[in-house]
Amino acid sequence: MKQLLLFLLLLLFISACQFSNDDQHRAKEADENIVQIDLSDKWREIPLQIINNQMYIQVRPFIEFIKGQALFDNVNRTLELKIGENRYFFISGLPVLEKDGLFLPCPKDVFVIRNNNTWILQQFLIDTVGFTTKMENNRFFVKMPDMAKETMIDEASKQTVLGNVENVIQLLNVLEKPIKGAQVATIPAHLPGAKRAYRHGVHEGIDWYGYASGVPIDRATEVYAMYDGIVIRADHEYEPYKSERERNNDLQLAAKAGFTPAYILDRLRGRQVWIQYENGLQARFAHLDKINEDLQVGDVVNANTLIGYVGNSGTSGEVKGNQSELHLHLDLLYKGELFWKGLTTKEIEEVLQAVFSNKKG
Repeated sequence: MKQLLLFLLLLLFISACQFSNDDQHRAKEADENIVQIDLSDKWREIPLQIINNQMYIQVRPFIEFIKGQALFDNVNRTLELKIGENRYFFISGLPVLEKDGLFLPCPKDVFVIRNNNTWILQQFLIDTVGFTTKMENNRFFVKMPDMAKETMIDEASKQTVLGNVENVIQLLNVLEKPIKGAQVATIPAHLPGAKRAYRHGVHEGIDWYGYASGVPIDRATEVYAMYDGIVIRADHEYEPYKSERERNNDLQLAAKAGFTPAYILDRLRGRQVWIQYENGLQARFAHLDKINEDLQVGDVVNANTLIGYVGNSGTSGEVKGNQSELHLHLDLLYKGELFWKGLTTKEIEEVLQAVFSNKKG
């Protein structure tokens, strides 16, 4: 039954985000077979633009037409859309979107920013949201779906609070250790919530260093998937910072903002693998040196699946070309929210000890 559920979930994820790259061909084909469009209240012309050989629609007029809501944060380079009863969240440049608390794979350029305006891939509306669209004389039209309702993004709907230590332990207790034989560290700087002054932010995950984990950790150290899930992101084509200067420029932007913008934080995580687990848990494995060559987005994994190897990608050690900062950084989330939100440092330590310390692996 579990395998069947995973398979169905896999089909849902992959079918939801298979955007085609032949948008220009579709536009040409539509022009050659012009269909007379009923320009009633159910149809609206939306500005269309070709960007990097793909068709994008402008977010604002589209959202106004369907009576949804769009929240664009230019500092974080994030976009949140409320379409009908669904919430979509994007970070510029990431090959993952969040839909109603679940991670889905998508093109990393699913949304782009041009002159402070936001544009969404036309194919996203068709394949993922299910809108009806048509082209006529190079003009793009969207039809109002029956399911679209006027809704607001309220804070309560965005939050996923586990409530207390017992609930968190129960949820996370299905996880095995990401590094066989390693002990979870309780050093304050390695725990979630620790300050990261160099980027004016806080540590979001758990660090696994050799000197604190009880086992040697180097570039040959294997990292495992921990539980049953689906691969949502695998950075085989990772592009590192080209220089210390480029990385420092991002850190200066963080200093100016007073926090680490979301798109910069993602770059600082380096090479990553993201997994969506079947119970709503999510994991971001960061700073990896290499990823298992056979691991692909959409793969079903389990606790014994090798996902990659420990590294220092995204860190100062990588741009300096040395062996410093070798460690695994592991973020754990539940439906898009970091598991430790609302817990004290003592409670976080209690959770991690309960989840990982008694595991044999």
